[in-house]
Amino acid sequence: MKNLITLLMLLVSFNSFGMPTDSEFVEEIADLEEILNQAEAHASSEGRNILETSRSMIKDQEVIKGSCWDYIHAVYLKAGYGNHKRVTIFRSKLQGPYVHINRIESGDWLYFMNHSFGDVEHSGIFVAWTDQKNKEALVISYPGGNQAKPGRYKKYNLRSTYNIIRPAE
Repeated sequence: MKNLITLLMLLVSFNSFGMPTDSEFVEEIADLEEILNQAEAHASSEGRNILETSRSMIKDQEVIKGSCWDYIHAVYLKAGYGNHKRVTIFRSKLQGPYVHINRIESGDWLYFMNHSFGDVEHSGIFVAWTDQKNKEALVISYPGGNQAKPGRYKKYNLRSTYNIIRPAE
């Protein structure tokens, strides 16, 4: 019995310090459909293609195991934007300087510091601003860690965005 209690305590502490739980990957966004429709309507044709492709992948619960980079790369490939059909709009370092947020467009592949999860580097696809003044936005994201989970929509603070890749014809 003592060994069982010790094992349970280890699992609980491991989970609280290292592995995110499923509840951390679920975020309710009340007006999600409206935000997605508006973003697609106002995006460039390339950006709209990226948003529509990712929306379909999320709806179909398509799983791309790997990192956040692997997931976003798969979205871009599926939408028809391989490496030769991508343009780097802004490139800096993890420590900055960071991009002025007016340069970010719907469908852009962003690299940013994930302030909601230990200030680690993360990448995702920009959908739309939810609070532009405070640099908060809806982003297509993947939890990473080689998990068998689909992508999702999540709000992030993008004040520390250090790289932007844009689909291009």
